[in-house]
Amino acid sequence: MKRLRIGMVAAAALAVALIGGLLIAGTAAAQGGATLSVSDGSAETGAQGTVVLDASSIGDPGLGAWTVDIAYDDSVITAVDCSAEQGGVCNEAFAADMVRITGASAGGLEGDTTLGGVTFECGSAEGSSPLTLTVNVFADATIGDPQDIDATIVNGTFDCADVAPTATVVVTDGPVTGTGVADSGSSFGWLIALLAVVGGAAAVVGFSAQRNR
Repeated sequence: MKRLRIGMVAAAALAVALIGGLLIAGTAAAQGGATLSVSDGSAETGAQGTVVLDASSIGDPGLGAWTVDIAYDDSVITAVDCSAEQGGVCNEAFAADMVRITGASAGGLEGDTTLGGVTFECGSAEGSSPLTLTVNVFADATIGDPQDIDATIVNGTFDCADVAPTATVVVTDGPVTGTGVADSGSSFGWLIALLAVVGGAAAVVGFSAQRNR
């Protein structure tokens, strides 16, 4: 009888171990391959650009809750606006150099989902700012016992650059055939010819007057 009890206890312990192992394996399978990323962005100095926060390859039962911070270099860019997707909330002024996006989904978000977008404004100088993610909450939608999702984090970069100068092209109606400046030698020749004509006319007039006398 005693041996029977020992055997039953051992069997029960083995069953618990097997069930626990299956649960752990199931959780790991649901979390495997998940990615949380912020896209790269760029804008001209003094202008604005937008980046997005994405959750990708989320398995069953889906993403149930998230709170993610995006840190940046506030000497290069400033967060001026943000919007949260999937019924979440976004605060572009969570800190002087940080944006927070948070939300929850009772039904779970599977596959690829955009969680929000942030608009940054470049300062007056060229530069580059890292966009660094900090995950505070990233859990699945398991009812009554949400499990953390161990996602791969992909950070981004935001670049600010000056406007490139634009070349000015002058278009004319036709080819230019001259400089528009009168030739001094040609003008002098015309002056001599004009004086000769005037002189000849004066001589004719003088001859005619002498003859009439």
